Amino acid sequence: MYRLSNSLPYLLARLGVRMGDLFAQVIKKEGLTLPMYRVLAALAEQDRPLRLGELAALTSADMSTLSRLVADMHRDGILSRERPEHDQRSLQVTLTPQGAALAERFMPVAAHYEDVATGSLSAKDAAALKATLLQLYANLDELEREVDAGDIEKLIGPAPRKRPEQSPKERLPKERPPPKRGAKASK
Repeated sequence: MYRLSNSLPYLLARLGVRMGDLFAQVIKKEGLTLPMYRVLAALAEQDRPLRLGELAALTSADMSTLSRLVADMHRDGILSRERPEHDQRSLQVTLTPQGAALAERFMPVAAHYEDVATGSLSAKDAAALKATLLQLYANLDELEREVDAGDIEKLIGPAPRKRPEQSPKERLPKERPPPKRGAKASK
């Protein structure tokens, strides 16, 4: 039987939210948010300019949110943005020296958080867990196809039938008949 408290998405979200909240407490002292850190870390990891689409895929951010975030980070001097000569429609994002320094300072903290979270796991088990999570993520492509094709609707079943709408008069509580003569009134 399905139980929310033991479901994979719930457990993963619970873990991610808690780790994210704990990490956010540290990085906010530098004026960073968790999405900002993810952009910094993705750019530092790739060590090359990235198009917004690539950055969105790496950070799991939607394009409109990412676009605003990148604009804010550019204004703060953490990122540079430029349009390549060969593709003026594309926008490439790079870390500035200030952004690279922030990433360099906080990536070891993120690694420490991971070490603490996987504390009782062997290095082999931690690597297997990561590989499993990557496989689960890849499996969601099939689920996305099912949702897009409308196949999931079959699992939902028909909606319960609605009762006919009552008129306002029908919704009023029914009146009690007056007590019979000679009967004692109830308290």
